[in-house]
Amino acid sequence: MVININILIVDDDKDIRLLLSAYLKKEGNENILFAENKEESYKHLGIGDFEKSQEIDLIILDIILGNENGIAVCNNIKEKDEYKDVPIIMITAKKEKDYLKNAFKAGAHDYIEKPINKIEFLARIKAALRLREEMKKRKGREKELLKTSKKLKKANKKLEKMASMDGLTGLANRRLFDEILKKELLRAKRNNSTISLIMADIDNFKDYNDNYGHQAGDQCLKKIAKTIEETTNRPADLAARYGGEEFSIILPDTNKEGAIKIAEKIRENIISLEIEHAKSDVAEYVTLSLGVNSSKINSEIDDKRIEEFIEKADKALYKAKENGRNMVVSN
Repeated sequence: MVININILIVDDDKDIRLLLSAYLKKEGNENILFAENKEESYKHLGIGDFEKSQEIDLIILDIILGNENGIAVCNNIKEKDEYKDVPIIMITAKKEKDYLKNAFKAGAHDYIEKPINKIEFLARIKAALRLREEMKKRKGREKELLKTSKKLKKANKKLEKMASMDGLTGLANRRLFDEILKKELLRAKRNNSTISLIMADIDNFKDYNDNYGHQAGDQCLKKIAKTIEETTNRPADLAARYGGEEFSIILPDTNKEGAIKIAEKIRENIISLEIEHAKSDVAEYVTLSLGVNSSKINSEIDDKRIEEFIEKADKALYKAKENGRNMVVSN
């Protein structure tokens, strides 16, 4: 027999309560609560204004509680989600058997006739408690499955994020850049709005790596990436590591003047980092060259159109390099 189970006996007859309690205790069930009426039962169960004192695993409920209707009490209990899986056994006299149909409809699990037969009573109690135990085990398994499912979802989201982020800088990687650029170009065409793209490259970065080492080079990339991300802080903007020492920034709903302003701000903020660059032929600190392309999209968006859009920003970047570096050039 299951022990450490909480059983509530609801009956207005004291002798019946004592009799059932004695039967149950002989079978090892010590945690027995009593109620004489609806109010006392609700108090134990935490229904209405009452606060539940402990979990109840089985309810033995008289079908007639003096002037109160046990079926209505059963129905009220079963309306609570926490008692959907708690078995209720109704106690009924033979003359009350007509009530049983309504009792089962209200959510009763089983019934016991008066006068109560000990063997039959205990058999029905054992069956109800086995059911309750299985229900609790099932809920436990469901809880674990839900927990595992949540962990899996969290892990998948993390993997998804990792797959779209550059491992060194934490910016979007080339894969995410390509995906977002296509979406934003389609949106710009649909809304007839201007979209801008900034391509940025660290000046003399190979010389920086040769002079300071690749570890210092990685730290330099991280600082620049962070500064670019902080400078382009609108929710719709996307800063990405395009490859090596090259970065790209997608600026939806941004015209040429706005894009140049942001590019200049990025260039100034990089200089203000004052990352020493002894081998630079431009300045004593690390600098960026930036190219800007701003367009209204009228043609269909396909791979060729996307390449052309990027190429225009790239050409502006190369002009910035050719003209002396550490500057912004627009197409």
